[in-house]
Order: sequence, then structure tokens, then C-alpha cells
Amino acid sequence: MKKTLLTLALAACATTLSAAQLLEAIVIRVGDRIVTRTQYAKRLHDAYNEIEQTAPPSDVAAKKAETRQRMVDELIAEMLIKDRADRLNLTVSSEEVKDAVTRLMGQYNLKTEQEFELSLEKSGMTRAEMEARLRDTILMNKVFGRELRGREELTDRELRERYDREKEHYRLPERAHLREIVILRPDNAAQVDAARQRANEIAQRAKSEDFAKLATDLSESGTKAKGGDLGDVARGELLPDLDKAVFNSAAGTVIGPLESKSAWHILKVETRLPSEVPGFDSVKDKLRKDASDDAWQRDYKAYIDRLRKDAFIQINEQAVPGV
Repeated sequence: MKKTLLTLALAACATTLSAAQLLEAIVIRVGDRIVTRTQYAKRLHDAYNEIEQTAPPSDVAAKKAETRQRMVDELIAEMLIKDRADRLNLTVSSEEVKDAVTRLMGQYNLKTEQEFELSLEKSGMTRAEMEARLRDTILMNKVFGRELRGREELTDRELRERYDREKEHYRLPERAHLREIVILRPDNAAQVDAARQRANEIAQRAKSEDFAKLATDLSESGTKAKGGDLGDVARGELLPDLDKAVFNSAAGTVIGPLESKSAWHILKVETRLPSEVPGFDSVKDKLRKDASDDAWQRDYKAYIDRLRKDAFIQINEQAVPGV
């Protein structure tokens, strides 16, 4: 599922409080900055909303638990960085926020202000909230650019050493390149036998005729426009019966029709590819990115740990809401 705009900026910790907020419990204090119970609950609610919109249903509970567990540390880190920005006299102009909004709209192909507002509404955010979060993100990036050390590009020799250590991490699963012809099961039960017979007849023809042409002419799947081309499919990605049939067949084999709840599937195994570790050159760019990401995470953690040592931090565990 396409991510909403909510994920594009770090959530803001409001530090300008209304009179009502001053009367409620403070969950976290970092120097002169605080997070109230309402602010904390709003942050957690927004994070949960994003998880529900983007994560597979089976992962929602685990991701929520993980988010809840790290929320306090994330909020502390953000306030520490804002405090550091103040000390460095770093600010964000209205023009910088405006440019960020324009880039954001372009990234998500939002042509008009109305489309942007609608997208924000779906994310449960106001324009002001989004701009505040973009402002915080820009500010934090300015701090990172000033404070975190620059990382030189790794040489090919260093990347190859990493490849030799971690190449199993990049191993590709066993794969098969497939084409398909799909005959859908009719809603009318009286028509099922005729559809089954048609699938059997097409399967027989597919063993001697041009499979791609048959798929283009007769398949009822969206892949018909590509001659039924499914591309490379890894072992375990198909329905169990289809997966077993495909990975027990040699290249060139026509399989089926195999019946599922919704259709009959006729498959051609174009090629079979074994599980293998790709060569260094084919994964070099990914190695470089992974190495850079790892280095940034190490630098970021060390930086936050250093800021925490010199900061006044209070956490009121009893006030943390269990939203």
C-alpha cells in the first residue's frame, strides 16, 4: 500500500503550550522542553494510524508494540536535536518549508493544492501540522549536516571485503521464469463445467502452439497484454499447489490446468534458476548503500548518546499513556 504523507516528516514535539495543557501531566522533560500526556498520546495515535494504513495485517500488532517501546527515546532524541539547533543558531525559513511542500507534492504526483489537502485529510493531519513537521525535519537535517561526520565513499576493495563477509545475506532464492494463461471460474455454477473444459482444451494447445500468443488471445488475467509473462517467481511465492508443480518441473514444461478457488491456471516454465549468490558487481551499489546506512546509524546513535550525557532529562513513567 502506498504510504501516506504522514511518514514523510518526523513528528513534532510541541513546546508552545496552551493553558489547558499546562494543567496536565508532563511525560518527558528535556531541558526547557516538555512533552505532555496529550502530545504523547497524539504522537502515538498518529504512528498507530500510519502502521494500520501501511503494514500487512499480520504485522500490525508487532509494529505497534515496537513503536510504543521506542517512543520515549525517539521523543527525547528529537528534543535534544532541537536544543542543539538552538545552540548552533540554526533556523528554518518559510521559503524552505514552502520548497519542501512543493517537493513533497511532486514526489506524490499531487498537482493541485486541493489534492494535497485531500491527501493530508486522509492522513489525519492539517496543513499546519504537516508544515510544522516538515520544519522540524529540515531543522534536524541541518543539525545532522553540521554535527555528524562526513563519510567518504568506500573503495571497491573495502566493499569487496564486506561482500566476502556478508555475501550469504544477498543470496537469491530458487526462481522460475513463468508465463501464464488464466481462465476465471464463472459466478454461475451452471457454466463451471464449460469453463473447465475450455481450460483443458487450451492447456492441450499450449503444449504445441505459441504459449505467448495463446495467452494474449485467450487468457483472462491482466498479464495477457504481456503474453502472460509473470517474470521471475521465487519458490514459495505461488499458491502451494502451483508452487509445487512449478518447482518440480523442468524448463520448457507446460503445467496445468491447475484449479484454484477462482480460476484455472496454465503455466509455462520458461527457465529455472537455482538459488545463488549474485556476483560482486551486480550487488556493489546495494553494498555501498547498506554500508553507508549502517555507518549513519552508528554515527546517529553515538551522537544522541553524547547529547544525552550532557542533558537534563526527566521521564514520568506513570504519566505515559497506553494508547
